[in-house]
Amino acid sequence: MDLHGPTCGTPEKLAWIDAHPLPKAAPLPAYADLAVCLEPGAIARQEQVSGSYSKTRATEHFLMAWDPANAVLTEATLSLAAEALERSWTVQVDEGGWRAPDQSDACFITVVLADMADGGSGTGGWTNVNEEGGVPFMVINTDWFADGDEWTTTLLAHEFNHASQFGYNRFWDESDWWYWESTAEWSTELVYPEANAWNFSLWSYFDNPGFSLDSQRKLVNYGHFTFNVYLTEQVDPQAPLLTWEAATVETDLAAAVTDAVGEPFEDLLLGYTAHAASMDVAERDEWLATMGYFEVEPYAAVIAEYPSTGEADEKKAPQGRGQNFVHLRGEPSETLVFAFAGEPSVGSRETDWAVTLSTLGDDGAFAHESFNTEDGAVSVDVAGLGRSVSDVYIGVVPLNDFGETSAAWTWDVRTESEAEAAAACACNGGARPLSPIAVGLVAVVLRRRRGGRAPR
Repeated sequence: MDLHGPTCGTPEKLAWIDAHPLPKAAPLPAYADLAVCLEPGAIARQEQVSGSYSKTRATEHFLMAWDPANAVLTEATLSLAAEALERSWTVQVDEGGWRAPDQSDACFITVVLADMADGGSGTGGWTNVNEEGGVPFMVINTDWFADGDEWTTTLLAHEFNHASQFGYNRFWDESDWWYWESTAEWSTELVYPEANAWNFSLWSYFDNPGFSLDSQRKLVNYGHFTFNVYLTEQVDPQAPLLTWEAATVETDLAAAVTDAVGEPFEDLLLGYTAHAASMDVAERDEWLATMGYFEVEPYAAVIAEYPSTGEADEKKAPQGRGQNFVHLRGEPSETLVFAFAGEPSVGSRETDWAVTLSTLGDDGAFAHESFNTEDGAVSVDVAGLGRSVSDVYIGVVPLNDFGETSAAWTWDVRTESEAEAAAACACNGGARPLSPIAVGLVAVVLRRRRGGRAPR
């Protein structure tokens, strides 16, 4: 398994477009047959990829072009690529309802199959639009084809989704770019569900869950295909498509998602956190196997002995709308109290902390709850572990966006009787046994707040 990752160069094109807004030209005239609106050689020169691109093959919707000296492109590989492009159109547009790329009723979508073995910045390719008419085109790094048929087909499905995304003409703000890759990576599962192409991006998310939601570091924006998995499995199977459609009238991603599914973005983020912490997804076994293969530890702590006190690793602590997870195991003698205390502010901005609790019952069923904090602190009762509950997963998330600065937090988890004794000791003037970060944590422990809304 190659670890070069599912990198795509489309965000770099978004940066250029953001700096050079392209006017929408009038629609091109209709042709009896599709026209070659974007000449492959011109694209190659514009995108600075070498080659003559004198060889071409047209399918129903695409014009593939390549240099005859490209040894990777055998007849079998070219046929596979052509089939993958048309299958992507069929599944995403004809069956899925995604928009056909702009001007595709008049123009072939030109696909430049480029030999970038010595370049390409490690990317598998990118999708862009020309300045006149907004006709999209793709540049594909054929060096990736050598990694196998599934790399070839899912790369093309990913890039085709970008071609459709351009037609919605939204999410140009850099803080929303992550959703371009999140959606394109998720779309490969629509076209090739048997490929499990997310294997190559899932690790990036669970290795860096604390990164801000809009981060593009270490491929985590690809890994946030998991957000779309949560939306489609727990909220609405059409949620990603509805979000892109809603974006035509909304100004930012959070507003578009809310409009699309009718739920506040913060509630969706809580649900996402709970299901990610517990990996409560249809392909849970595959997700766990992927974590094992890449030797990724998604949890800030795995705790099996109590009491336990600790703090998040400074390098892994959550940034704005980032997440941390804790896994509780073992067989405590009674109900546990998980006490959380988070840094109340980052710079001049307050942190809006929330905590999720997910339990995996012995019957294999999950249950999820969420809890708001008071002054950055909350305690959560954990009942049944080692008896009716086999595993408990805690999710920690600041619901507000304060950028890529990490916010510290600590935990203290102990049995209920130990927690009450510690609280009584503190109330009588004894040493505070819990985290010093949050003011009034002892009172929170005594109160044992419940009643948080249950994430989907």
